[in-house]
Amino acid sequence: MNVVDNEAQLVSEACQGSLPAFEALVQLYEPRIRRLIYGMTQDVQLTQDLCQDAFIAAYRALPRMQDKDLKFAPWLYRIATNQVRSEWRRHKNVKIVPFTTPQLGDDHTFDEQGEDFLVSHEQFEEGVMQRELVRRTLSQLPEASVTCLLMDADGFSYNEIADAMQDTLSAVRSRLSRARQAFQRIYSRLDQEGK
Repeated sequence: MNVVDNEAQLVSEACQGSLPAFEALVQLYEPRIRRLIYGMTQDVQLTQDLCQDAFIAAYRALPRMQDKDLKFAPWLYRIATNQVRSEWRRHKNVKIVPFTTPQLGDDHTFDEQGEDFLVSHEQFEEGVMQRELVRRTLSQLPEASVTCLLMDADGFSYNEIADAMQDTLSAVRSRLSRARQAFQRIYSRLDQEGK
């Protein structure tokens, strides 16, 4: 049985109330959901809280879902993105940040940066400058564009992004194309200003 078939079976069982199936889905998707949320918040503690909230919301909603029609990954990403949006509306403290992700340690906690990053002072400074430049660039893009870019960077297909964002495939293609162009234009401008 391949991963997709196994995932479909797990989703079906989870929709029928199987806690072990849901736990297996959590293990499968938690790293990806954490990367998405961390990429949007750049806050380890907030990421952990929102990730947990996203899985709790998914667990509560699963019994109402039709497993044969449910595209689990985009659905779960939509829930996670909505958790971040809700947090932003409540506290106005979520900031959009770069595509780079933290290293996940053996104890499943985030290291702010891997040790290799800190070896060279030049690498550290260059990395900090690039991250800040990417953060500033993303902060100038619309939220939907940033979400598309982050999901695309995480390897989601256009169809999966469209499902997660509850949008059409053509709208996602168009938004990603415009977002990439805008990102490059803004990044280049900010990079030139910084020199």
